[in-house]
Amino acid sequence: MSNSVQKRRVSITVDSHLLDEIDKLTDNRSAAFEEALRLWYAKQIEDQLRRFYQSRTQADIEFEQEWTTDTQDAAIANWDE
Repeated sequence: MSNSVQKRRVSITVDSHLLDEIDKLTDNRSAAFEEALRLWYAKQIEDQLRRFYQSRTQADIEFEQEWTTDTQDAAIANWDE
């Protein structure tokens, strides 16, 4: 199996001043845009996780704390077995 990554060609429209600034920093626009998209994607996932954790009910939080304590206590009790 090959480790090469398949890529697709896309066309985008970018503010000309922004593109000029990017060109000052790199000779590889594609790599710059690919890195930007990866960072954007990671931020979207982070934002989704933040919204999930912020939307938990108090009952959910209490259940998770109880489960964590019980699991931790059981793991410690069985550590030497």
